[in-house]
Amino acid sequence: MKSRILILTAVSFLAAFMAGCFGGQPEESASIDINVTEDVKELETMQKQINRQSQNLQKMQQELKAKKASGGTAAAGDVQKLEKQIEEQQKVIVQASQKVSEVKAEKGKYVWAMFRGVSSHNFYNGYNIAPPLDFKWKYRNIGGFKGSPVMDAENIYVGGMDNAMHAIDKASGQASWKTPVQGFVSSAPALYGGTLYFGTEGGNFYALNAKDGAVKWTKKVGPAVSGSSPAVIAGNVIFGVADNVNASEGCVMALNRATGAVAWKKQTNMTVLSSPCVANGLVYIGCADGNLYALNPDSGTLAWQYTADKGINSSPAEQGGTLVFGSDNKKIYGVDSLSGAVKWAFTAEGWITAGVIKDGAFFTGSKDKNVYAIDLSSGKLLWKKLTEYAVLTVPMAINDTLYVAAGKELMALDIKSGEKKWSTAYDSRIECSPIAEDGIVYFGDTNSSFYALESVAK
Repeated sequence: MKSRILILTAVSFLAAFMAGCFGGQPEESASIDINVTEDVKELETMQKQINRQSQNLQKMQQELKAKKASGGTAAAGDVQKLEKQIEEQQKVIVQASQKVSEVKAEKGKYVWAMFRGVSSHNFYNGYNIAPPLDFKWKYRNIGGFKGSPVMDAENIYVGGMDNAMHAIDKASGQASWKTPVQGFVSSAPALYGGTLYFGTEGGNFYALNAKDGAVKWTKKVGPAVSGSSPAVIAGNVIFGVADNVNASEGCVMALNRATGAVAWKKQTNMTVLSSPCVANGLVYIGCADGNLYALNPDSGTLAWQYTADKGINSSPAEQGGTLVFGSDNKKIYGVDSLSGAVKWAFTAEGWITAGVIKDGAFFTGSKDKNVYAIDLSSGKLLWKKLTEYAVLTVPMAINDTLYVAAGKELMALDIKSGEKKWSTAYDSRIECSPIAEDGIVYFGDTNSSFYALESVAK
């Protein structure tokens, strides 16, 4: 009977997602940003539903663990029934989380609540961008760019190595505004509700008005925010804090996105370079202490963790119940998103930064100069492509093309075979993962330039 009730609850929950009707829930987010759109509110409401389902799942998992630990005192039938209920609950959460990504792609085009916008990092939804690409414009700066950009309808937003956040007009390539900050910006900002959130290598965290670059609030958070792009969820903005001198200062931190007040802090005792990934009501983030943490976004409490024998500085990607990330031990792991159980492990020739999931495969570059395509369900190699330089950026998948920046080269690979379709070389290294929209690719180099390239054949 309990199983039937759970199934009916699951069906009702998914039906509510499909209908877009979630009445009766408090709209706390409405008071946070007066310019939050209805689309963002819908995404927030869906996330709240998933968060509650995730917390219920964790309670069921704890109950199952206690029943198994009790040995003979727990009836075998009760254990099996609870296992079945957990399995059903997991399916509900995974399907609902996927629906969030679909709504984001359809309605939240300019919502960048985490690195690359969605948990799979497969953010692109627009016209085909077929190579070759032609020069459209170049924005010059006194410092280079390492962090990936985000965009809205008018501007590209990207942090610079000149201690500033830049807004660049998408049509002209001219500066819309530039806001000085304390420290290099080596990660991508989050763009949410008209506000840009980002940290700096100087250990400061900022909330800027995306319209004019005005500072809403700033917070000193630690020695450095290095490479960890923030994620916005549950009224908080969450990110990793790093310290290359004293590793014990590392942590995962959540700030109230309206005020900058500390919401919670998880001390990791090692530096955190990974960017958080939000899916299934959890925040996934790696750490140099060798752990991949799955945290509850409202409290920072631990849902589960996976421990490798070396640091996990890779930024995880997730889709359909599988979480993928790399370790400094040169292995790429695919684990169950809701339990942390290992599904597969693939051994590369070098460590990876992050990758993108598309069409049942995980695509990533590596320090070993290879681009890998790995089957998401089995972890088997589909293909690999050797490049001239280490690949420190995240590939961008657009239909049948994979755009990859390696060293000083931007290239287009066939997504099915890895065959190179096109490439062009620049004077400086590219460590800024590209983004794109409607036939145009945007990225920066480490010297002084930010580029827009346009597809010849859309």
